[in-house]
Amino acid sequence: MTETVQWVVETEDLTRIYGDGEEIRALDGVSLRVAAGEFVAVMGPSGSGKSTLLNMIGALDKPTGGKVFVGGQDLATIRNKDAFRSKTVGFMFQLHNLLPTLTAIENVEVPMMGYLKPKERHERAGHLLSLVGLADRMKHLPNQLSGGQRQRVAVARALANNPPLVLADEPTGNLDTEAGEELMGLLSELNESQGTTYIVVTHDPAVARQTNRIIVLEDGKIEREDIVNSPLEEDLKMWRHSDLGQRILNGDEEASQILGIPHTELETLKLVLKTNTQEAETG
Repeated sequence: MTETVQWVVETEDLTRIYGDGEEIRALDGVSLRVAAGEFVAVMGPSGSGKSTLLNMIGALDKPTGGKVFVGGQDLATIRNKDAFRSKTVGFMFQLHNLLPTLTAIENVEVPMMGYLKPKERHERAGHLLSLVGLADRMKHLPNQLSGGQRQRVAVARALANNPPLVLADEPTGNLDTEAGEELMGLLSELNESQGTTYIVVTHDPAVARQTNRIIVLEDGKIEREDIVNSPLEEDLKMWRHSDLGQRILNGDEEASQILGIPHTELETLKLVLKTNTQEAETG
């Protein structure tokens, strides 16, 4: 008997057009599905529609056309979007947006106000901060924490109401490489241990390949999707789809000159790019 897949996110022909004069199609007929427990990255150049897609899924903006379903609910039919977001979707942004006058534990308690009693809020906030490795920083103000620690508080806050879905927009954008890797490692651990679904928008291939699936947008459309089998395979895929990779595969002589490698080695490189990436994409 085939197990029914539980879709946390579904979009159908999603379109978002901005501008009263010249139209800007931020999203142009995007249809995708994200299953419960997935860890997905959304990549693409600036202006490709990454953040717009996240805003549509998080009910922060309305589509011009198409539909968005989160947890099986059509967002267009939900009247109280604030109540829906507070219980269903957790948010993380490039800037942590912590309240500067509140301690770490108080910041995590904020989303739970109106849902839990003070003692319950405090206990859950403490548990979440311990979960993200900040048990000894609960009473610190944001300016007493490092950038990586502030983002960990933001992770705990995003999980405050136990949402099935967390949306993260460039969460490592203001972090150095080491802190960014630690944050993505934390999200991966929480994805596995808590079963929370994560959709991470990023421009950084190193961040994307720490997820399980990568959706690449360009000009508001899905250009391709990759299952991440290993960082090396993902690097080969990205190189293959780059301008230089395409030139190598098409036998561009200038590409070999750019790389400074002999023709025989260029043919070997073409074979590696073609064979490994095709196997990864079809396997």
